[in-house]
Amino acid sequence: MRAFIAIDLSEEIRAKIEELQKAFETLGLHNALKFVDPKQAHQTVKFLGEVPDAGVERVTSALAELRHGPFAIELRGVGFFPEASRERVRTIRVIWVGIDEGAEQLRTLQEAVELKLYAVGFPLERRFSAHVTLGRVKRPLKSEEIVRIVKKIAELKDVAVGKMLVEELKLKRSTLTPNGPIYADVYVKRLVE
Repeated sequence: MRAFIAIDLSEEIRAKIEELQKAFETLGLHNALKFVDPKQAHQTVKFLGEVPDAGVERVTSALAELRHGPFAIELRGVGFFPEASRERVRTIRVIWVGIDEGAEQLRTLQEAVELKLYAVGFPLERRFSAHVTLGRVKRPLKSEEIVRIVKKIAELKDVAVGKMLVEELKLKRSTLTPNGPIYADVYVKRLVE
């Protein structure tokens, strides 16, 4: 199964993500931008890729051993990858919401997950970025389209998206369909002190 480990977002934050996506829809770039389903918005902690059935038990056992308490996060500000100054943007691939408060605890959790999964045979991830994807660019953008998107991002660079308590870490199955991925929880790890 295609799998990843993630933190689901609160319904309030998902509603705000949907509002932000609508702000980008006003740019009239429907054929260029593909937004994530806000009902499935999450913070990816580790992408696993294809995991054979036998490997799922290794992942759930590793997550079961994880020791990390709950913590609060605050989502704030819109940005994009690859990062560049407004004047030097040549391309945009991903539009995201950043994680402000709680980013250090999130990084600590992610590192703990990396080490547990490395111990059971998964490769270490090179770089972790605390962000929630709003949407992706589907085709090469024209320079005037980049300018419009960057202007909208600049307007939203400090927007408050919401706060929540992170109490669970989830192993999720991702089934790719023509209408977008469908996620299902395979295992839920409660974070306790």
